Amino acid sequence: MTPTADVQLTVALPAYEEAENLRMLLPLLHETLTGLGVTYEIIVADTETPHDETPEICAANGVIWLARAGGPLYSHAVRTALAASRGQWVIFMDADGSHSPRFVKTLWAERDRADLVIASRYVPGGKTENPAILIFLSLIVNVVFRVVLGLNCADVSNSFRLYRGDDVRSLILECENFDIVEEILVKLAFSRPVYRIKELPFTFEKRKAGYTKRDLLAFAVSYVGTLVRLHRLKRLARISVLPS
Repeated sequence: MTPTADVQLTVALPAYEEAENLRMLLPLLHETLTGLGVTYEIIVADTETPHDETPEICAANGVIWLARAGGPLYSHAVRTALAASRGQWVIFMDADGSHSPRFVKTLWAERDRADLVIASRYVPGGKTENPAILIFLSLIVNVVFRVVLGLNCADVSNSFRLYRGDDVRSLILECENFDIVEEILVKLAFSRPVYRIKELPFTFEKRKAGYTKRDLLAFAVSYVGTLVRLHRLKRLARISVLPS
């Protein structure tokens, strides 16, 4: 779907059994977006078939509900939401309450100063309320990915970001699960000679209800493969922007 002049901002939320969190989150998100004075749409990319009351909660809050297409994974939700998005700008955020809707205003205020704005846990002033094991794993991922991939940002794995709609919709995304977050960053960062990334200090809160869908063992097993794949993607992206 192509962007339209009357939709300035799309907010996309991949969701998997997050009905209780969405019940609290969506009214706050509407309040924040209305306060910005922009035309907007909210898209919830849910499971392939409903597991809970998420469709009904979306309908009650005037939100677009979509069944994720192509499979059950997080990456399928991201691609589904992107394909349906119409905004000149696109924000992705988690549906579990860890990403405060109030922070959307902060991201939006920086839209003309960068090509990508990241809610960052790892710049001065940022922090996370996750359990220690998750903080430790996240720090390892971010340090290794940042160094190996040569990324000029501190937080490579937080999905709470503001993108230029045309930029992110133009990507051909290959990763199959949560690593699509890093894939998007790598492909955009090396998509042109100068790509401006701005990070804003952000507090990553504990999820409000339910349980995480991340399998730590599966993540650990796939870690090296993800890094190798993203290094290849970086090399190809760089080649594609070299002058002929």
